[in-house]
Amino acid sequence: MVPSVRSLKQFLLSPASFFDERPPAETLPVAAGIVVLFALCFGGSILLIGTMLAGSVDGTVTMDNPDRPPEQICNTHEGMMNSCNEPETIERDMGTMAQEAVHDFLWVALIGPFVLWLVGGVVLFGAGRLANGDPSFAGSLALAGWAALPELFRLAVGLGGLWIALESVTITDPDRAATVLESSLAPVQPVLVLASLVTLGWQWYLLTGGLTREAEISRVAAGVCVGVPLGLFGLFALL
Repeated sequence: MVPSVRSLKQFLLSPASFFDERPPAETLPVAAGIVVLFALCFGGSILLIGTMLAGSVDGTVTMDNPDRPPEQICNTHEGMMNSCNEPETIERDMGTMAQEAVHDFLWVALIGPFVLWLVGGVVLFGAGRLANGDPSFAGSLALAGWAALPELFRLAVGLGGLWIALESVTITDPDRAATVLESSLAPVQPVLVLASLVTLGWQWYLLTGGLTREAEISRVAAGVCVGVPLGLFGLFALL
């Protein structure tokens, strides 16, 4: 099932009506596609952040040459290892190192969304059961997948805020890099917090409407079932 423009508008404005016409379990393939899309966008954002940081860092650092064995080994096998002829230290571009450090988190972007999707599905299923509802696991998992859609909004705002913060920043001292980044992000921090709150509110709105239909419980009960775990997750994310 591919949502039409009308159904997407209905989903945005009235999730309860959307899921009244389309049982959540039947939308599982679409919800799975949304999670895959978010994972790909998240992974792309990691690559983009690495590029942005590389462009904001200027200079080189002196570090031990990883291709040269330790001095003790070279002294013991003097003249027997060609790699001992390599220089003890090398100069590396700080921008490249920053980019590589960011890329080390790429696996989080590619795996994290699917782990959170599964956890979210389990939480919604359990919460619906605790509220004396009768949700299906497939329906709960579908709702958790749809909740990834608002995360695309938060991701876009975060990337935009970081681009604005780094646009006129040049880091030349690696020891002050963290301090410079914090001061650069300070002006856009309120916008990022607001985007997070809007995302959480949007997720609460759509999940409440969806769980009302899926678990056949009251809107108040669904709001509590969704609001408590979502609030805890949001608090943890903001901290």
